[in-house]
Amino acid sequence: MKTVLFFFLFGLSSSLLAAECDLKHPVKTFQPRFAKHYAINYFKNFKTVRVGSSQYLLSSNSSIGCETSMNKIIIPAKRVVMMSTTYLPTLELIQREDTLIGFQGKQYIVSSSFNHDKIRDVSFKFNPEDLLNLKADLIMGYDSNLSNPAQVHIFKSLNLPVVMNKDFEETSPLGRAEWIIFIASFYDLEDKAQKIFNMISDKYAFIKNENSKLPKRPKVLVGEIQNGYWVTSGGKSDLGQMIADAGGEMLFWKPSMQTQKISLEELSLLKIPVDVWLTHNTWTSRKQLEEARRKDSRYSLITIKNIFNNNSIINKHNSNDYWETGMQRPDLLLQDLSALFHPDKYVSHKLHWYHKL
Repeated sequence: MKTVLFFFLFGLSSSLLAAECDLKHPVKTFQPRFAKHYAINYFKNFKTVRVGSSQYLLSSNSSIGCETSMNKIIIPAKRVVMMSTTYLPTLELIQREDTLIGFQGKQYIVSSSFNHDKIRDVSFKFNPEDLLNLKADLIMGYDSNLSNPAQVHIFKSLNLPVVMNKDFEETSPLGRAEWIIFIASFYDLEDKAQKIFNMISDKYAFIKNENSKLPKRPKVLVGEIQNGYWVTSGGKSDLGQMIADAGGEMLFWKPSMQTQKISLEELSLLKIPVDVWLTHNTWTSRKQLEEARRKDSRYSLITIKNIFNNNSIINKHNSNDYWETGMQRPDLLLQDLSALFHPDKYVSHKLHWYHKL
């Protein structure tokens, strides 16, 4: 009994004497080149990942020799739950597809690399009991999943490894793609992810540079009619930037990242010849376009032969791989757009996400 009491008191005194972790002097820091919303600091026995105002401590050992109030996550992750299709390409690129055990809406997963039978559907609003039963090492979501402070407090009290991802808040295609390194850090595979991202960014830069030398910039119309307006992308959105980098000129360009509403009167006054129309909706054939024209004669204002949509790869639930792989592979997406705008230069390129209606 005395021996047990001795070890109990010894352990208690040791924990009381444990110093606060020195988080001000990392051994090294990774600051992304393009992404603005995360950074990784490396220490002797652990690393910390900052996402906005949140921080997470990652370690392969539950005992790190110091005390901290931040969430501790054991790595490498072996069982993960994810809430956005944009996180999934990273698992494929670093070859960790088998770790996905839970997802918000399995019907949205397009890639065949994931075994749907082994993935449990989880609700949009995290349910603590369900997450505890999954026994996940990592649960990755975004602001809408984690908007309730009381819920976040419950997650922390239960030691659930819930982590925020802010890839959709990035302002550039490469900024969003660079989150591959963030996700890979939970697998201790940052070096591998960095090499992959360098390949993506180098390829993107090369294509962009080649397109900058082209003399012609085709006029590009984006969007469709919705609720009495022409709805299009902002000029500073991912798509707006990639249209420019692909050597195109986006019509109704406005310096915004938000969706834009253009009056149909303004559309009717469009006198500039349009070279390419990117519909970015659910149409898969010219027949659907003709049906839309019969329902709304204002579509007849647009007389363009080169009409393309981005839904060449969909699953049986009509979920679109553009919102999965396309968002994380801007180099391949830029190739598609470049081939649409400059077919004479990119003769050998086979379209991946886009197809002609």
